[in-house]
Amino acid sequence: MKAINMERTDRLAKISGVLILTLILNFSVCVLKVVLGLVTGSLTIMADGLHSLGDSFSNVIGILGIHFAQKPPDKKFPYGYEKFETISTLIIASLISITFFEVMKNGVERLLHPQMVTISPLVILLMLVSIGINIFVVWYEGGAGKKYKSELLFADSSETKSDIVVSIAVTFGVYLMSRGVTWLDGVITLLVGLMILRVIVDTIKSTIKILCDGQVVEPDEVRKVVLGVSGAKFCHAIRSRGREEAFYLDFHLGVNPKMVIEKAHDDICHRVKLALEGKYPGMKAAHIHIEPNNAAGRSRGNSVFAEKDPYGMN
Repeated sequence: MKAINMERTDRLAKISGVLILTLILNFSVCVLKVVLGLVTGSLTIMADGLHSLGDSFSNVIGILGIHFAQKPPDKKFPYGYEKFETISTLIIASLISITFFEVMKNGVERLLHPQMVTISPLVILLMLVSIGINIFVVWYEGGAGKKYKSELLFADSSETKSDIVVSIAVTFGVYLMSRGVTWLDGVITLLVGLMILRVIVDTIKSTIKILCDGQVVEPDEVRKVVLGVSGAKFCHAIRSRGREEAFYLDFHLGVNPKMVIEKAHDDICHRVKLALEGKYPGMKAAHIHIEPNNAAGRSRGNSVFAEKDPYGMN
């Protein structure tokens, strides 16, 4: 148990380290773009800077979420604090929504009242530098998200990935604006806003499954593992919730109706849990309800609470 907790703490600490580094990089890009927007008077560059500011907010909230998620289970939260990471992801979406509203409002105003902006080759060069930083962040953070199986890092890197597309469009648009196409400032600002909206939707979608206790592992796969253990006669009402690297599993296990409880629990259930632990390293616990292997046991999935909880009924 201590080894598992140490492994979990180490994972969260490494995720936090990734977020701290990306926070520094994202904030640097944000400052660069905002300064360029103020100097040139381009709302497009300013909007891109606010988009990058959303990345920085994401990192800050993510670091706080990881801090809380590191806490071990206690009486108040007996299932642990892992969902604080998911809640942080949802807060990130809320913060980005504020940016979306401001960018869209300013984009409409600039589209209706275009202004001439002055763009130098140095501005174009600095925008390209910001794109290079974003490409590194996506590669680094996305790889870490895959390695540590963190939806928070995935959501954060997706936000930065959209930054790359937006910044490329902004850089091209800024070049055209320097050639006198002033109306592009408002148009590209609105396009940046739509990209921000897409990030918001994707981020929310990534949290829904976890917060609503969506199935983590395939029931048929679990059933195959359980029935591979001698003495296990059937397995139904299979449910899982949590995240891939930290989830709980519930199901009914059929055993010989003449078997004593001690043997069913200490022998078959124990071996079933060991088999499942070998298959799913991220499983935190398996709650098994023993059923007799007879017609009644095979036909009921959740008979006592069927009216309130019909899942698993055959």
